[in-house]
Amino acid sequence: MKVLSNMFPEEKENIRAFFDDAKKAYEECYSDVEAYGTPLPAWLIVKVSGEKKLLDYPKEHPHFYEWMNKTYKQKLDEYFTNKDLKTLLCALLGYVGTKTEKTSANSALFAVVSYYIHGGYFPKGGAQRFADTLKEVVESNGGKVLLRHKVDRILVEDGKVRGVKVRNKVFRSPIVVANANAKTTFLELVGVENLNKEFVEYIKSLKMSPSCFMVFLGVDMDLSDYPTLIENLDEGYSIVVNSNADSSLAPKDKASVTILTSADYYNFPERGTMEYLEKKKERAEILIKKAEKAIADLGRHIIVQDAATPKTFERYTFMPEGAIYAFDQSIGTKRPCFKTPIKGLYLASASTFPGGGIEAAVMSGMICANDVCNWKIKVS
Repeated sequence: MKVLSNMFPEEKENIRAFFDDAKKAYEECYSDVEAYGTPLPAWLIVKVSGEKKLLDYPKEHPHFYEWMNKTYKQKLDEYFTNKDLKTLLCALLGYVGTKTEKTSANSALFAVVSYYIHGGYFPKGGAQRFADTLKEVVESNGGKVLLRHKVDRILVEDGKVRGVKVRNKVFRSPIVVANANAKTTFLELVGVENLNKEFVEYIKSLKMSPSCFMVFLGVDMDLSDYPTLIENLDEGYSIVVNSNADSSLAPKDKASVTILTSADYYNFPERGTMEYLEKKKERAEILIKKAEKAIADLGRHIIVQDAATPKTFERYTFMPEGAIYAFDQSIGTKRPCFKTPIKGLYLASASTFPGGGIEAAVMSGMICANDVCNWKIKVS
């Protein structure tokens, strides 16, 4: 707040009021999570706590309720007149993947504004540590994690899930939790023959979120004096000096850098073709040149280089169009419920409530686990 107030002194009081409002809204949203560890959508509040709890929600959560019922643009316009300040407060909107006027204020509260209040957090050791830790928890509780076991089919009989098929292996279970994208889950793994026509058309109609193009670099430069995150709003790209956030990600006097920008899935040829490789190389060179405006001579210090296109993301995550937040997160998008039309089949991913991002996907998993256990889990 202090930095923003120094940059925009005429908006100083408005900045204070805006973040005070945001902080209260954020705290109100998380005020009821003691029992189940996560905020709940309206219909689950009724199921878990009764209708009165839902009726009392606006009174008990006045600030958050207001953020729920406005766009982020409306919220910014409510407090500020300076266009540059409003633009700056949208710098992280890429974490939602939507335009200001199509972003619900509460989505922006968690994905954008909360960074100014609480900062951004990451798994020490890189994103893989997050997956490794989940694996350790599953195994320490008697479970088993099978790598290189891509599910080819979700088995359904008489409207009920019966297990999954992996190549020539069959794993029987009355409950299956799918974290693949809902389009992949229903249209490819379940099969349209096991679903009614209206539901199939609804799933097909869902618009995917944006994708991006990323360049990964290992450089023999000491970038410790640079910010961890550099945003170029004019040219639409971001630079993340990963090793500034976690020194274990690069040797001493060297740095790990990621450069990213938005990208259209359909602008890239098929993977494996010469045209695709040339396009990938060309886009990487352009992005590195742009980044040199912020980090001089970056291209001359590259030791390791790789890149990812929307088709790379599609390959490794099985996400249609390489979408990075599953479905479009604009206001009006109706995400599939975590309880599916197939009895025993659940969704726990960015496809369902509350949406894309690590925090949101974790919430979806907690909600799913609670429901599978008939809401008998209590967070200690």
